[in-house]
Amino acid sequence: MTPPQRLHTDSFRDALDVALQWFELNRDAINAINVYPVPDGDTGTNMLLTLRAARRAADEGESTGVDAFTQAMAQGALLGARGNSGVILSQMVRGLAEGLEGSADVGPSEMLAALESAASAAYSAVATPVEGTMLTVMREAAEGATADDTADPSLGSVLDATVAAARVSVERTPELLPQLKDAGVVDAGGEGVAVLLEGLRFGVVGEDLPPPPPAPVGMVQLEGVGHEGHGFCVEYLVSGEALDRDALANMLTELGGNSLLVVGDTSTLHVHVHMDSPGPATAAGANFGEVQNVKVEDMQAQHDEWAAGHEGAAGEAPPVGLVAVVQGDGLRIAFRDLGATGIVDGGATNNPSAGDVLEAALRAGTEHTFILPNDSNVVMTAQQAATQEPDRITVVPAKSVTAGLAAAVAFVPGDDIESIAEDLTDAATAVRNVEVTEAVRDTTVDGVAVRIGDSIVLIDGTLKARTETPEEALMIGLAEAIGDDGEIVTLILGADAPDEAAESLPDLIEAAHPDVEVEVVMGGQPHYPYLAGVE
Repeated sequence: MTPPQRLHTDSFRDALDVALQWFELNRDAINAINVYPVPDGDTGTNMLLTLRAARRAADEGESTGVDAFTQAMAQGALLGARGNSGVILSQMVRGLAEGLEGSADVGPSEMLAALESAASAAYSAVATPVEGTMLTVMREAAEGATADDTADPSLGSVLDATVAAARVSVERTPELLPQLKDAGVVDAGGEGVAVLLEGLRFGVVGEDLPPPPPAPVGMVQLEGVGHEGHGFCVEYLVSGEALDRDALANMLTELGGNSLLVVGDTSTLHVHVHMDSPGPATAAGANFGEVQNVKVEDMQAQHDEWAAGHEGAAGEAPPVGLVAVVQGDGLRIAFRDLGATGIVDGGATNNPSAGDVLEAALRAGTEHTFILPNDSNVVMTAQQAATQEPDRITVVPAKSVTAGLAAAVAFVPGDDIESIAEDLTDAATAVRNVEVTEAVRDTTVDGVAVRIGDSIVLIDGTLKARTETPEEALMIGLAEAIGDDGEIVTLILGADAPDEAAESLPDLIEAAHPDVEVEVVMGGQPHYPYLAGVE
């Protein structure tokens, strides 16, 4: 089959569909190479959901030419972007559209211009570009295509050169980022860019897709929720002999499960999964061993109850509103009690889209709204939402739930927007954040070697230690965070915290740090049994 020399709208759409299919096949492998072993909104999932949003928007538009088609994609990607990788990808899509402005179809020269524009747009959207990331891979891929000395380039040769340069760039990322080298991985976002370009090439030249690479061993199957509906949150333990964690995770995935977390060893597995129905989830576990401690929450009912309670207030928004991005029933209540007029369901493993955040912000305040992202992987998404209404929305740089709570405490609505922004920012940035969770992959990062299932503690996003129990991890983290001048510890108990933690841990902390006051919040957040803010 001879590759076409020019792509019209239909053939361009078909090539993008192949690229999307190839990305879907590679998503788990991309997720697996994230550096930090924490449950988060993984790179592959966030990029895939952003691509899907872009593709849906293009279908909904009236595309008479490739330029209109890609402009619709860019708008869809902008509002559908999730996580830092999704936001940067959406800017690449925007640059692609700008490079194709005025083009009814795409040939070699238009493709070169579009690739260069995609790289440039992504760099310009990041305040402090970091080399060794997806930015580098996109730029070097475009440079590789431009530097190709083919006398009369075809679309196929342009994409051949692009993919070859992207692959070289991905392999080089550990030399540019020491954290990647220490962890023994390439950059996940860069790999995602290379996969997307490979898929586009497959679609243009008409090659069959090869088998996708297997996800690396030594990881937990972990998938982002994606905000594509509600269902049941199912948790349970499986006890038995020679339990196969990967086989159970694969079975739950095939059954349609998402937000999937399977950790443990060959004798005990802890399962967390979101399903349309709880029955298949527990039945899957029973195929492997004895199912115990089953916990089922109807997320649709919770959502409907919450929506019903706020439906009447939607038209009564105050002049100045506050939106918090947060997971966990207790934390939602805590932020509402502190004055939040809008809640977006999101956080670790569940990064909301820019459109979700924008919609909530516009409902929360009639004149101005402050957004608390409460997760480092949601900050860029919130900032992208704010670009759509810059005079009405301000993003507070709260990169953790504890920082967001401190900012919410400082929230006093008034007419002086700049003063409010300054107060919230000062409060958010004054907190030291301690996070305790279980490692979801084997890796070495920040000088700490961890294996799946280890209890780990992070302070302000840096991995500090691995321990046998979450409580040990918490005490190690607090000892460093409190230091010589910590006075107040806000301890947030997650869904997996033991029942006695609310009484036993404050006594334990105060015994170790007599000058510290401990406040307890029943947060109910998933994946992190303990979060703590130190002021």
